[in-house]
Amino acid sequence: MNDTWSSPEYDLHPKLKSLRIPTLIIYGDHDFIPAVTAEHITHALPNARMVTLKDCGHFSYLECPVSVREQIDAFFSAK
Repeated sequence: MNDTWSSPEYDLHPKLKSLRIPTLIIYGDHDFIPAVTAEHITHALPNARMVTLKDCGHFSYLECPVSVREQIDAFFSAK
């Protein structure tokens, strides 16, 4: 892992711009990953939408399964 992260060639951000699939970014407001990182990924994907779940951490599917399911259902219903 350290070899991957420390490599200057390891930058997936440019590749995200080439994806054209609808993408849902689910972020918990108590996540240990900074919100700016989730926002950065969301903006890099041409067809992405981000939702922030209240009182949820990084493992939102375990911590807030009902909210996650509602967001996923809404995402697919809108397509």
